[in-house]
Amino acid sequence: MSINKRVVQLIEKTSISNASFSEATGISKVILSHISSGRNKVSLNAVKQILKAFGNVNADWLILGHGSMFKSINKDDKYQELEQHINLLKRDMEFYNDKMKNKISSLQLLIDKLKSS
Repeated sequence: MSINKRVVQLIEKTSISNASFSEATGISKVILSHISSGRNKVSLNAVKQILKAFGNVNADWLILGHGSMFKSINKDDKYQELEQHINLLKRDMEFYNDKMKNKISSLQLLIDKLKSS
């Protein structure tokens, strides 16, 4: 399996969406899309950003495909991993909540314009 496919697998395992993975790692959504499609290879910088954002990811697995996706973890690391997932879920929830509020506001403005005309 290629490193691109391993990144896609990691996104599926750790994030709700490419957008949340993008936000967590600092890798643009466009680059993630290109990695997913195979158009771009995964850069060293992207690997560093992923490993920094997800400290429990096994670098050997990500880069070489050796071993398991995640490092073996002790209880404290497991708590940290779960807290990281909670934080990502909260970030996603805020993002989608803001997006929905904007859509509602836009629709309400449209309704108000239609009423006044």
